[in-house]
This record gives sequence, C-alpha cells and structure tokens, in this order.
Amino acid sequence: MDYATDTVDDTVFCGIALDCPEVCCVHKLQLHKCVAFQGTDTGRKFYMCQIQNHVMNCGFNSWLDPEWPETLKNALATLWEKYHRINSLRIFEQIENANLVKEITDEKIKIEKKYPSLVGDVNKFMDDTEIKIQKDNYANIMGNAEDQKGEVEALKDEVANLKEAQKTQAMMMRNCEVDIPFDAYYGHDAKNL
Repeated sequence: MDYATDTVDDTVFCGIALDCPEVCCVHKLQLHKCVAFQGTDTGRKFYMCQIQNHVMNCGFNSWLDPEWPETLKNALATLWEKYHRINSLRIFEQIENANLVKEITDEKIKIEKKYPSLVGDVNKFMDDTEIKIQKDNYANIMGNAEDQKGEVEALKDEVANLKEAQKTQAMMMRNCEVDIPFDAYYGHDAKNL
C-alpha cells in the first residue's frame, strides 16, 4: 500500500474521474482527479483514491501524465530541496523563538512571585528610613533645645541685671530729688493731651 501523494488545487482537472475505467482497489470507489504537488512529480496529473482522510486513504493512484524529463526532475528536486531547507530553518527559528518566549515567561513568573516580597522590602526600607530621619530630627531638635536653653538662661540673667540696674537708677533718682519740669520731660505738646 502506498501513501496518498500531496496535491494542489487545479480548477480544470478536479473532481471524480467518471471517465476513468479504474476504481480504487481497496474501497472499490471511483477515483478522484488530482495534480501532484510533491517532489519530482509536481504538476503531473493522476487519479487517486477519493477518501480525503489521509489515514483512511489507501494511497491507490494511477498516473495520467508520463514521467517528466530528467532535467525537469532535477530542477524540481532542487526547488523542493530549497523549500525543505528554508522550511527547516523557519521551523528551527520558531523553536528558538518559542524557547526564548518560554524563558521570558518563566522570568516574568519569577518576578511576579517575588513582586509582593520586593514591595514589602521597599516599604520596610522606606518605613525604617522615615523612622531614622525622625529620630535624627528629634535628636537635632533636642540638641538645639539644650543650646537654646543656655541662651535663654543667659538672656534671663541679662534681663535680671537690667531690672536691677533700673531699680538702682530709680533709687538714685529718688535720692537726688531732682525736680524736672513736666514740659522738659514729656514735651510741651503733652499737656494738651
């Protein structure tokens, strides 16, 4: 039993071969008109078992066209070899691309699995940094407060000294009993107020 030859659609030579006296030897059905699209037989007309399913097709065929001349066979063989080589390269490239897509997908899945933990780590880092900055700021404020406390104490001492000086001046002025006229002290226009 042969295998079913690959075919190409041909609008002129197609359909059931009612004019052919032969029938399929296995299925006992009328043959189907076909045009070969495989190897050195490409373009040759033939009759084939009409079962479309390649598994069920018995592979029976009867060539209508004679074999091609040797030069045409060589040309067809070269073309098919180039086709198969290019097709093999394309398949290899598709396999390589599929492997690359798989690697990228696997890496993406790993990153997606790590993402919540990375977000948690970043949030913890940000929280720790914020706490450290707050502690540093508090320490700076408290250090500045200690410095300012010393300045406040110095200013309090100065105010106390000025109050004491004012009291001393007031006592001296009372002791001198200097009579200063109102106009001289407050000015002439102050009486009119």
